[in-house]
Order: sequence, then C-alpha cells, then structure tokens
Amino acid sequence: MVVFDLAGTIKDFQNAVNRIDGLEFLAQFLGEQSEPDDDFHMAERLTGRTDKLVPHSLYLVMSNAKAIDELLRLFALWQEDPEASFEHGLGKFRDAFRQLVSIRRWGAEDRIRETGLRERWQETLELVGQSVSTVRVEVELWYRREPAQRSAAESHVEQIIVASGGSILDRSQIPEIGYHALLTELPIQQVHAVLANGAEAIQLLTTDEVMFVSPFEPMSVAPGTLDPVASIQVPAADRIEGLPRVALLDGLPFQNHDALAGRLIVDDPDLLGDDYPVAARSHGTAMASLIIHGDLTTEGEPLSRPLYVRPIMRSQEFPTTHERVVADRLLPDLLHRAVRRMQEGEGGREPAAPSVRVVNLSIGAPARALTRRMSPVGRLLDWLANTYNLLFVVSAGNHNGPITIPALAGSDVEDARSAATRAVYEDSLLRGILPPGDALNALTVGATHNDGLGEFAVPDTAWDITQLSAPSYYGATGPGVDRSVKPDIHHTGGRALYTRPVVVPGQEELELRVAPTALAGPGLQVAAPGRGGATNNTVFTFGTSNATALVTREASRLFDVLEAGAATDEDYPLPDPQYHPLLVRALLAHASSWGEWDGHFRRELELGAQEARRKLSALLGYGKLDTTRLGVAATNRAVLVAGGLIGRNQRHNYELPLPQSLRARAEWHRFTITLAYSVPTVGQLTRYRGAKVYFDTPDTNLAAGDRIEGEHFAVRRGSLQHELVQGTRAMVFQDGAAFPIRVECMDDAQRLAAGKSIRYALVVSIETAEEVSTTIHDEVRARLRDQARSRTRGRVQG
Repeated sequence: MVVFDLAGTIKDFQNAVNRIDGLEFLAQFLGEQSEPDDDFHMAERLTGRTDKLVPHSLYLVMSNAKAIDELLRLFALWQEDPEASFEHGLGKFRDAFRQLVSIRRWGAEDRIRETGLRERWQETLELVGQSVSTVRVEVELWYRREPAQRSAAESHVEQIIVASGGSILDRSQIPEIGYHALLTELPIQQVHAVLANGAEAIQLLTTDEVMFVSPFEPMSVAPGTLDPVASIQVPAADRIEGLPRVALLDGLPFQNHDALAGRLIVDDPDLLGDDYPVAARSHGTAMASLIIHGDLTTEGEPLSRPLYVRPIMRSQEFPTTHERVVADRLLPDLLHRAVRRMQEGEGGREPAAPSVRVVNLSIGAPARALTRRMSPVGRLLDWLANTYNLLFVVSAGNHNGPITIPALAGSDVEDARSAATRAVYEDSLLRGILPPGDALNALTVGATHNDGLGEFAVPDTAWDITQLSAPSYYGATGPGVDRSVKPDIHHTGGRALYTRPVVVPGQEELELRVAPTALAGPGLQVAAPGRGGATNNTVFTFGTSNATALVTREASRLFDVLEAGAATDEDYPLPDPQYHPLLVRALLAHASSWGEWDGHFRRELELGAQEARRKLSALLGYGKLDTTRLGVAATNRAVLVAGGLIGRNQRHNYELPLPQSLRARAEWHRFTITLAYSVPTVGQLTRYRGAKVYFDTPDTNLAAGDRIEGEHFAVRRGSLQHELVQGTRAMVFQDGAAFPIRVECMDDAQRLAAGKSIRYALVVSIETAEEVSTTIHDEVRARLRDQARSRTRGRVQG
C-alpha cells in the first residue's frame, strides 16, 4: 500500500492512477490539517495567501514493487527539477506532485489510528484483566476489483490470523459498497503485544491487504428494571389485516404482551427466538410498543397495519436478561441479508415483506464515532436506501457516560445545567454520531428532553438539569461525514434525570450520572415483559432509540396521508408512490426547526454571530420535530409537495404562487424549503456522493427576508437540504407573481452516467401569523387549481 499525501485535492488523480500499469486506486481519506507554510498554503482569488489550515487528502494505491520504485524515481526527479519532462503517459503526475507532501507506505498505526483499537484494548485489560483469553476484532480488507485478488488477500490474512492462534468467525463481501471484512478472534497475547510494543508488534497490523482493524463490540442493552410493575389496558387487537409498511430490525419483542398481541409479523430465519428468554425481550418490545402506540402515557391511536419484525439481537449468555446484537456476525452483512430477504427474498423464496417502505433501526455500533470516513454500515444503508427505495429511520446513538462539570457548579441545579451544556458541547467530538447514524440517505434522529408524563416531583436524590424540550445530554452530536448535518432532526426521547452529586471540600470536578427512573418515571411509557406471565406491564425509558421509534410512527402516518391522494379532482394529484419515501423524509425535516434553541444556545455557549450558525448546525441538526405541522392544513400556511427524476446538469424550475394577502405588508412571514434525494454513493472516496442535487432561490429579494438556522454550506453536504427564509419587510410583487425555486443536479465524486436519473422530493411552504392572514392556503390552492385546469385544457385541445 502506498499513500500519496496531498495538500489539497486533485480531481482527476484517481483516473491518473488507474492509467498507470501496476497501480490500482483503492481509497481516498481525509488527512490531518496543517498550519500553512511557504510551500503549502490556501489562497483566495482576490486577496492571495491566507492563514487558513491546509487540508490534506490521502490517496491510497495498491502497487507492485516495480511501480513503487518508478513512483519514487519520478518524485525524486520532479523534486530536482519541477519542469523535467516525464516519459509519455506519465506527465499527468506532474500536477499531483506540485501538491504532494510525501509518498509513504500505509503502516500499522494507520490501520488502528481512527478505529480506537488501542484505547479499547487498554480499557478491556483494565476492566477484565486476565479473565479473558480472546478478543474480537473486525478486520476490513482493501476491496480489490478482481474476485481472484480478493480471494488471495483473504486467504493470506486468514493464514496470519490462524498462525497467531486466532480464528475466523464470519466473513463478508458486499461488492456494491466495496466492503470486504473478516470477523476474527485473537488471543489476548496479541493485545498485550500491541499495548507494550506498539502496533507493529503483531503481523496482522503490518499486513498489506489490511485496511483497518476495529474493536468488535456489538451494541448491548440492559433492561431498565427486572420488576416492571406499572400496568396498562389497551384495546385488544385481532389479527390485523393488510400488508406491513414498517419494519423493525431489533430485538425479539414479547409477542403476547397486550399492547403487541395480533399486531406483529415476526420473521426469524436465524431461529434466535429458540433461546431468547421472555425476561430479556425488553428493547424490541419497547420499540414495537412505541411504533405501534406511541408513548403509552398519552394513549395514541395504534397503527392500522401489522409491524414486520426481524430479530437481529439475542439474549447474552450472562447476564441472560441483557440483549446484544448478534455477536458472531458482521453487522453490515447481517443487515444486508435482512433487507434483501425482506425486499427480494433469499434462497429461491419469495420476499418476506416487499411492501415495507420504512425501516426502523434503533440500534447502533458502540465503536468510536468517525467523522472523516463513512462507516461500512453507513455505506450499506446508503446503498440499500437508494437501491430499494426505502426510508431508514436511524438513531443518532446514546453516550450514557458521566458528564464532568466543575465542582463549583455542583451546588445549584441551574449552575449545573449551564455547566453540563458547555461540557457536552466541548466534548462533542468524543460524543459524535454512532454508526449507522452517519448514513447520508437515512434520517438520523436525536432526542429531546420531554415525554408525556407531565409534571412530577423530582426526588431529593436526583436533579433534572436538562432544559425541557432541549436536546438531551445523552444524545450523540454532529456533524456527519464531510461536516454534513447530523442528526437530521430531534424528537421526543424521554426525560433523563441525573443523580444529585455530593460535593466534597477541595474537589475540583464532579461527575453527573444518569439516575434510574424505569419504575416511576419520568420517561416514555412502553410495554415490557412482565414477571409471572403478566402481559400488561410497562416501564419508563429514554434514549435516541425511543425518539427514532416515534419518528417512524409519524412516518407511517404521513404515508397514510400521501396514499389517500389529493382532496378533490380539481387539485394536482400527489406525487407518484415511488417518491413517497423521500417525501416523508422531506416532510419530517420540513416540520423541524431550532425555534427557541437558537437564542438559548447562542447565549449559553457565548457564540458570536459569525460562528453560531456553523457550530449550532453540528449541535442541533435541523432542530426539533413539531408533529402538529405534519400532514395537516392551516389557513395561514400553504405547503406544496413535488417529486421528480433529474439527470446530470439538468435544472427543474418550480414556482410558489405568492398570496396577495401578503403583498406590501411589513409583517412576519417565512418560506421553508426542503429537498431530499436518494444519492448514489462511491465508497472509496472522501467525496462520497456520486452526484449532488440541491435547490437554489435565485430571487432572494422577493422573499424580503434572511436565511436563518442551518449554515448555508452545511445543508448542501448531505442528501437532505432544509432552509428557512424569514423576514418582516414588505414583499413587493405584481399580481400573479411566484417565488422561483431551482432544483439542479451536478456531478460530485464521479460522472453521473448518461440516462441515469436521481429521485428527489421537494417540499415548500409559505406562512405568516394568523392575525396577518387566514387565506394563504386557499389563495395558493386556487392559483394551483387554475394552473391544473389550464394544463388539462391544453392536453385536451392538443
């Protein structure tokens, strides 16, 4: 493996490499940024050299020994004379060399630097000492284009592992995302060797075929309590008819619970249920309960369709009440097979649930969060969403460890609240999004600090230090890969209390730890497996998993609205069902905003005007979901939806009719524009999107307002763009005027093939306060009906 360390990027570098005999381009990663110097610095077109940090791109190439010698010879020749002539076909390297910092081999430290392997192994030894004899790791190999090369590489790595006393537990190749990995078990002596002597101490970490070695620790969930006592009464359900729309990939639910009986379709091809005690079926039961009923405290209307459940967790050997994602399978492979079985079948069988359009994943990989490289399971979800036209609703992840605050803030709940907010923000890099929440084509959900329990008496031993409806301290924070907006939205996750600290004289810091509240609350009330055969027990829980399940429930309700069609024949028909998954994703983001979070966090974190939008975009995403704005009309608001297919270098023009009731009135008004698209991805590039689709508003003066909330650059880096334009200045326009919106498609990581189209959904709304106008909805609708009638007449006459 050879690494080209470039200051900046060379767009055509990959193509140049692929034309050189003996070289095979494999991947591009972001390197560390460096201080500018005379050789490498960033320059502006008008002002010249700047003091900005210089980004580095690492281009990784598999090469034979002859090619390596040739590369080094060329580089040395260029260093002596940058104008030296190269042999025919090699001149293309001259431009790359001008920004080349070094050429080096991909080394042992590179294979573990960003995976957290050394840190996790150190923690393992400190926790369990000599009581374990093996450790499990995921070994990700470089994905080679030729099957024979992949087979040879895997065989070589396997020989090294077995020779060291290890074994292979699982293996996977997913060509569509360039994934090739082994799940292995290594003797504990390998851990000791690395910690004592460095990464080069074991052969596995010096093997050319290996890209990364990561700690393998499937998500494990403990029940909130072993003795749930709260009970509920829910309407009994006969077997619900109809096809499932929502899939839950999670633990096995307690199917006979009163809240779930007759409402589930359980598909368990791996027979995990054969050894899954009822007492351990907590997580799947809770998620199914939330998707079907919502917070049981608020008595929501249950889903009208059955819920498809595919277990991907099992009870642990010890303690048997805990659940864990299947521990002898690679997670990307497990999810890949589960979704393919659901959508297209396996082993010659019919698809298990081809009607599913929404997939709930309230699980995550507790590995170290990565922000510079998309995780393999994130890449998988992006490909699955694009290939099968699915909406994945994924949890951002929980960081339930203690929050460290100054001891001086430990005597007052308000001081503790402010200190905790600052501590979480300052540790945001360590509390990053957990895979697969980094996926671009998924809707990633964070949690807010609220539930349906209402007011309650906080016990003396606990503190409620999170502001009501604010982002929960336990939730993972963004940004996503390439500084994209993540999590996308926040929703109700349940209130979490923290144990009241005891301040010791002379103590400088305190640790705030989550308090147990499963029995009496607060939190979301969910179904739970009971003792002694009880089928109506509940507990109170909190987490981004909960918020994700509730968003999935709202997504199903939006599908009901879209599938019901237009209200009358006079209206435009709603977009075709092929756009519904993206429309639902866009509608959920469209109903989200920062609201009062903006001013609160600017003050709390003392953010200046220039940096606030950028930093808050990473912390808040697109804001909290307002379910009262989902799928319902308002007289002072008009919401328009569209779906389309767009190709390379195409532009689609939309026009939002401007209501006359807002003309020349200096009153509060807001335009909200949301675009969701299904992006094809390129797994080996830092520029991960195969293409980019975005909207632009060319006539910003017509809106008589300013862009607020999400940073303008960040919102275009993913596949969900959500912007708000708000103002109080008078809009000046003529009768029949419209607000223009352009949707455009451009190449990004690669050239979009001719004839290849990208599916997208667009949601646009205009609103004002009720006291200003109560006719906006009817005005815009009347204009659209006139357009629809005109087009119908034109087609008839034609």
